[in-house]
Amino acid sequence: MKKLLSLFCLFTLLTAFTCENEPLDDGIESGSNDTNVALIGSWELVDFDVTLQTSTEFMGETFSSDIDIQSTEENYVLTFTESNFTTAGDYTYDTNVAVNGATVTSEPYTLDNVSGSGTYSTSGNEMTIYGSFFEFEFEGMDENLFQDEQTTSFSISADGQTLTFTQEETVSQTDPITGIISSSTTSGGSTWTKQ
Repeated sequence: MKKLLSLFCLFTLLTAFTCENEPLDDGIESGSNDTNVALIGSWELVDFDVTLQTSTEFMGETFSSDIDIQSTEENYVLTFTESNFTTAGDYTYDTNVAVNGATVTSEPYTLDNVSGSGTYSTSGNEMTIYGSFFEFEFEGMDENLFQDEQTTSFSISADGQTLTFTQEETVSQTDPITGIISSSTTSGGSTWTKQ
């Protein structure tokens, strides 16, 4: 059961970083080349956090979980060119999980020598990413399964030195075959500073 729960938590974490979101209004012009010019260069990770609340109902039983993820050590760089990005470095994060109100686990995860790449495009303050900014591994699971297209909101500070990504999403669905009803609310973000 613990392995299944850990696998669920990993999937939840990956989903949190790959959800589509509604854009925030930060005054960035849609289709503006200035946006991509402001992004070009290297950005050092300051922190990231994700909160996920889920509820699943099956055969009259309801299961809920709360997952809080917070970076604790960051040595990670995201570099943008005009339409591509690369990532490199290390990071550590704590994961706190509670199922039906009882704490199941609280342990740190460290990922060393992480590197990746992909492409991106912007429209206003919304970025569509083809690839992944973060890498997650768990007991041999292939993280490439989670590197599809994703959309996130972003903003750049007035002085051009701070880049912030935010994600907020609520999803509810019912499986027509099993009758499982599930809903999840995800909120998260990451902050980066220009190198």
